[in-house]
Amino acid sequence: MTNVVPRARAPRQREATVSEANYWTPRQRRWGRRAVLRGAVAAGAGLGFAALVGCGDDDDAADEPGDTPTNGGAATDSPAAGQAPTGPAQEGVPRLEGEPTIGGSWVVGLTSTYQQHDMHTALAGTVWHVISERALELDEWTGEVRGNIVENWELANEEGTELVLNVRPGVPIQDKPPWNGRDFNAEDLAFNLERIAGFTAEDEGIPRTSFQRRSTLEGMTNAEAVDERTVRVTMDRPAGAFFNGLAEIRNQLMPQGVVDVGFDDPTKLAGVGAFEITEFRPGEREEYRRHPNYYRQGEPYFDNLTRLVLPDRASILAAFIDGQISYFGGPVPHESQSIQAVKPDALFYEWPNTNWDHIRPNTMHEVLSDFRVRKAMQLAVDYVELNDGYWGPGWTWNAVAHPAYPESWDEDKVQTLPGYNPDTKEQDRAEAGKLLDAAGYPNGAGVRFEIMPQISSSYEDNALRFQDQLSQLWPDIEITINRPSDSAAFATRQADRDFEMISYTITTLPDIFLEWHSQYHRDGSRNYGSFENADADALIERGLVTFDADARQEIAEEFQTKFMEEWQPMVVLNIQPERYVLQPNIGGFDTTAGPWGFTGYRLTNKAGRWFEVAT
Repeated sequence: MTNVVPRARAPRQREATVSEANYWTPRQRRWGRRAVLRGAVAAGAGLGFAALVGCGDDDDAADEPGDTPTNGGAATDSPAAGQAPTGPAQEGVPRLEGEPTIGGSWVVGLTSTYQQHDMHTALAGTVWHVISERALELDEWTGEVRGNIVENWELANEEGTELVLNVRPGVPIQDKPPWNGRDFNAEDLAFNLERIAGFTAEDEGIPRTSFQRRSTLEGMTNAEAVDERTVRVTMDRPAGAFFNGLAEIRNQLMPQGVVDVGFDDPTKLAGVGAFEITEFRPGEREEYRRHPNYYRQGEPYFDNLTRLVLPDRASILAAFIDGQISYFGGPVPHESQSIQAVKPDALFYEWPNTNWDHIRPNTMHEVLSDFRVRKAMQLAVDYVELNDGYWGPGWTWNAVAHPAYPESWDEDKVQTLPGYNPDTKEQDRAEAGKLLDAAGYPNGAGVRFEIMPQISSSYEDNALRFQDQLSQLWPDIEITINRPSDSAAFATRQADRDFEMISYTITTLPDIFLEWHSQYHRDGSRNYGSFENADADALIERGLVTFDADARQEIAEEFQTKFMEEWQPMVVLNIQPERYVLQPNIGGFDTTAGPWGFTGYRLTNKAGRWFEVAT
């Protein structure tokens, strides 16, 4: 027998004040009132989407490894085969009780196969999200760093510039040449660290700018294997955010020697994850099978994992309703209604995402280089109309940084800001018009640019609504939509800064100053809008070397204020809602749910922890 148990609301705990903690204690943020209260809001009655992020108190945190600057932590032991894992109780996140079945298949419906296969240079998802894992993980709800392939870690000197990472013993690489099932070791880890940072770019003949996550390891100068299990890392500054950066979801580990094997044929690639790739047919399907020597005891539960290409989103929805695929991702209200009508026992999940949608101007563009023009657009957008138009209820307010960061402005604060405050929209739009007049563009005359949206999810819809709102407000403005031929074409033009304005999303990095370095520092690896400001760079650099929580808060406050009042490098639209609907017999998904679980296109990274429940 199976039984769906709704997640009970976690007890309210005493929250650590900033003065009680430092950067290295588990850092957590409660959500604004909108997120807490929207738990039962969904397109169809009774869907029960989750909305409350649960937090533990500092007494719990003190008992966990990694609560001081010198200690790391270990990954939680996995359950034995046949024993259902359980996650922390969260409101609205259902848990399917019952005995796990060993076997079966997890089947994903999508519109394309993976297009990039080098994890360190890829812009988004790759086969490595299925076949491998990260050195460190984050607690799905609190964002606390926890051990994974790196079992534990420490600061080796008082200055915080030398770090030691210890590789977990007995983690086999999948059995393909030249690795042939050997254990992942310190040489492999050091290779990953140096290549993520772009240190191998010259030797490989690749531009360093191609290494998309180099900012996540900002300040690292060297990574060296000391022995079979130990890597010593040297920094040119205190390692204020190194471990959080290493836990970024796209820092999946690859074994040393993979560059020599090459990335043209993904079936030759081998990782340390729960599934190994057996077939890759571009544009059709990908097939994976259980890794028999996977290090987590009793996992994976599924024998196989399939990524199946279907013609379009409507076909994927139909396949889910028909039971051909395991889940349907990102349902908007009318899709939720369709599922609920014919499949009332489907399992609905929702929580705040780590993806934030934005409209990013190229600040080298003649018109868009003017702060007054960028600020006018931020003031003019009706964010409720734009976001409700696509997502319906469930999106989260955001202005400068994800409200999950302890240093960031929360939702309540964002809704008081000019432009974001729904109650002052008329006067904010009047102020926007004055800014355009002052910049020499009365009624928008002379403002011309094109928006290039990514072609999936909400991005084209956001661009069209942005265009429509500004055109109605300022009839003389000229905005065109330039739709790329495919997602790969968009990715190339974004990376090359070959655009005037783009509509897309960013996946939040696990530290606020790493996030800002990536997006807004002159050397940021994802500063696609070419924004440059000496004050911004200085604040980011100070934040990266600051450990004290009070000091970090002060720096972040100044950055956020200047972002809104002096810089406005982009127009931040929202935090997407993370939504999934699973077949009624799939268990274990609750163990990986949460804003820092990094799902979306990375969904299958923890598929080894899910299972079919015996009936």
